[in-house]
Amino acid sequence: MTRALGPRVGMPPQALMPLTIVGICWVPVAAVGAVWLAGHGASWMSGHGWVGPPLTLDWGLGLLSNGPGPSWPTSPVALIWVLAAAMALAVVVPALLIFVKWHGRQSIPGHALSSMATPADVVGLTPRGVAAKAQSLRPSLKGVKAKALAPADTGPPLGVLRPGGPALRASWEDVMLVFMAPRSGKTSEVAVPLILDAPGAVVATSNKSDLWLLTSTARATVTGKREWVFDPQRIAMVPQTWWWNPLRDVTTVEAAQRLTTHFIVEIKGDREHEFWSSAAEDLLASLFLAAGSSGRSLVDVYEWLNRPTNPLPVDLLREHGHVATANGLAGRQAGAVETREGVFETARTAAKCLRDPNIMAWVTPPPFTLEELQTANFAATRQTLYLLTKEAAGGAAPLVAAIADRVMQDATVLAERRGGRLDPPMLVVLDEAANICKIEDLPKLYSHLGSRGIIPVTILQSYPQGAGVWGETGMDTLWAASTVKIVGAGLDDERFLEKVSRLIGDHDVATRAVHQGSGQYGENLSLRRQRILAVEDLRELPKSTAVLFATGCKAALLAMQPWYRGPRAAEITAASEKLMAGLTQRANAGVEASHVDAGNGQADSAGIAEEHPEAVASRPGKPVAAAAGVEPEATR
Repeated sequence: MTRALGPRVGMPPQALMPLTIVGICWVPVAAVGAVWLAGHGASWMSGHGWVGPPLTLDWGLGLLSNGPGPSWPTSPVALIWVLAAAMALAVVVPALLIFVKWHGRQSIPGHALSSMATPADVVGLTPRGVAAKAQSLRPSLKGVKAKALAPADTGPPLGVLRPGGPALRASWEDVMLVFMAPRSGKTSEVAVPLILDAPGAVVATSNKSDLWLLTSTARATVTGKREWVFDPQRIAMVPQTWWWNPLRDVTTVEAAQRLTTHFIVEIKGDREHEFWSSAAEDLLASLFLAAGSSGRSLVDVYEWLNRPTNPLPVDLLREHGHVATANGLAGRQAGAVETREGVFETARTAAKCLRDPNIMAWVTPPPFTLEELQTANFAATRQTLYLLTKEAAGGAAPLVAAIADRVMQDATVLAERRGGRLDPPMLVVLDEAANICKIEDLPKLYSHLGSRGIIPVTILQSYPQGAGVWGETGMDTLWAASTVKIVGAGLDDERFLEKVSRLIGDHDVATRAVHQGSGQYGENLSLRRQRILAVEDLRELPKSTAVLFATGCKAALLAMQPWYRGPRAAEITAASEKLMAGLTQRANAGVEASHVDAGNGQADSAGIAEEHPEAVASRPGKPVAAAAGVEPEATR
């Protein structure tokens, strides 16, 4: 028999009424029987044996009028009532529990919430399920009893199953995709809990300081490891203490091409200008390869972009064995002036972040001693890498994408050297991915990152936002490749919500029809199929509520668990307030410094001068661009 898809909250009142009437009729009979047994038991306990009147209708009627005393004159009446009550409880309580359990299993239509997944439908995400999976995926946990495992070791947190279910977690091979509208809690309910629970290395992107403020101190306390904050646009006002070289290891055509995609994706999407973007991509890849092979920096790349006929990059390519690339670049330089200028101008537009000396200070060799971020072994640490940038044109988004991508690529290599999987796994939280971390082939990376112990979590504001970066096909690929998908509150895209509604499915709904006439009254109960959650229901999801899709599981409804409802809320609040005070102090100091420097035309160098005053002081009269490694060619 096919079981109807519907809520498991019991039968409707109309169906329960006959059972209720029958139950009420049997209550007096059960009560009389309990007293009869209690009287015999009291007689036996009083030392007079198992004696008493027979259980007949006449005796029952007499009991109602005279009580049990006349039937057992040698036994205490109080003892009889105590025993009767005890027997009633012993029978009634188990019967009620059995009824409630049976009632809850009935498929009675009409309530959307209970038509969603139960713990049995998502058993692989429950504490017991993820604990067993974690032990199979992480060799370091083998031999540890499942009950002894810390929840954070078993998988990334998702939320609590509604209604009244357990806390659910993904496994350490799941790749995740999250859709939540702005100001709907994606940072407090998704990004922060994930980072706080991560047992290994973490990469996190954001366009605001709150993610760093809320997790920095807690991460350092748990792991005891340092953090790396990429903040060229002074979002968190973190002084620069390190730098990263995007051109390190860019010695092959493949590596140069991959680095280039992070810049070109900023201008792609307009078919009318597809020729120019493709040509600019080829040009940038050639210049990156020339600089990377010869030990040059991005300063050289941007200078070459502004000098289209400079023969140096062609010579460097040939010198290092990239003859085909050199010939291609030479041909482009010798082409028609109008075409050449169009290609170079498009490339300059894609790489316009290289104009900003404050950004360049983080990705070019500094004139003073700074630690260089080595991405090759970052995944083997338990450190945290925060990548912050603004969404505005000219921001550091291409470099944020480049760093995140390089870390994941190196983590893949490291996982392969370690038998195929990282232990502990590395978490990559790509908040605002469609704005500041546009990794072009991210949908394809999702197909294998999870199997390497690299857990990406891409957080988007809507489905169309992702389609704007990766195209409809790419976004469909990303959706299909994600083994865990969370659809949160505040979404308004009808087309996407219709897709989600269909995936959740249908259930049977009871329709009650009342007919009355000619002195007769009647009711009919019929069933009809309808969506468990219609488009309007999904659009009206309250905050802290989300729909969960996990591979092989029925759609579930989650109660999200923001950090401020967790056991560490007070600790996190205190730490974030302390960091915010420091941020405010540095921001105010930076404003004052910029006012002082405004008269001599120097750019804001608060971040560099604050940490390394000797670097700026030793270069009197030079603009901050020089301190950031941007010097005229004659001085290099």
